Amino acid sequence: MAPRARRRRPLPALLTICALLGRLQVTFQITPPCTHERHYERFGRCCHKCEPGKYMSSKCTTTSESVCLPCGPDEYLDTWNEEDKCLLHKVCDSGKALVAVEPGNRTAPRRCACTAGYHWSADCDCCRRNAECAPGFGAQHPVQLNKDTVCEPCLVGSFSDAFSSTEKCKLWTNCSVLGETEVRHGTDKSDVVCSSSLPSTKPPNESKIYLPGLIILLLFISVALVAAVIFGVYYRKKGKAVTANLWHWVNEACGRLSGNKEM
Repeated sequence: MAPRARRRRPLPALLTICALLGRLQVTFQITPPCTHERHYERFGRCCHKCEPGKYMSSKCTTTSESVCLPCGPDEYLDTWNEEDKCLLHKVCDSGKALVAVEPGNRTAPRRCACTAGYHWSADCDCCRRNAECAPGFGAQHPVQLNKDTVCEPCLVGSFSDAFSSTEKCKLWTNCSVLGETEVRHGTDKSDVVCSSSLPSTKPPNESKIYLPGLIILLLFISVALVAAVIFGVYYRKKGKAVTANLWHWVNEACGRLSGNKEM
């Protein structure tokens, strides 16, 4: 019995089928979408967006690319974009207590913040003056920009004697370091008082009060002594004549009175 002849594999036919499928796949292949942030899709093609600092003057066509132009001196765009115009920078109005903390450019916006001593308030969308801490309280440091003052009480050994939105509590003066003695204890509102001399038992102004009186007394005594000396000298010389005249006047007066009675 003769052996069977082997069937030949249809290799050429398989190759032909594969080629047809490959062409069919290319024919029906879908164009991939523009997923990159720097591109956009238009007319079935991916076109370039404008880079930061530029706006799109005209979009792409089937035969041309996008046209981008730079922003003006007070304008900006900070992303890859399809915008037909740039954005204006904010105005930091000093009359509203605003100041520019970042000036901005064509690719970055200008940033405004409240000036020192003010903070931004959401209640009015404006800058408000920072609160002042009363004596006995100090501002918490570091002072945060664009935030209201946080006041904290002065601890023992420190004080604050004025209203302030920035000053923190100050330490009491150390009298011993200065080589002085403490004459008045400090509080949360006042500093320690130091003195370089020992405290006196008498009031400091007592000597000033007694000194004028003592001078007046001495002057009075001096004048009295001078007057007594002058009077003594005068009385010795003219005292007798004065006494005789006085007795003569008394006798005449008595004689006149007696004559009037007899009549």
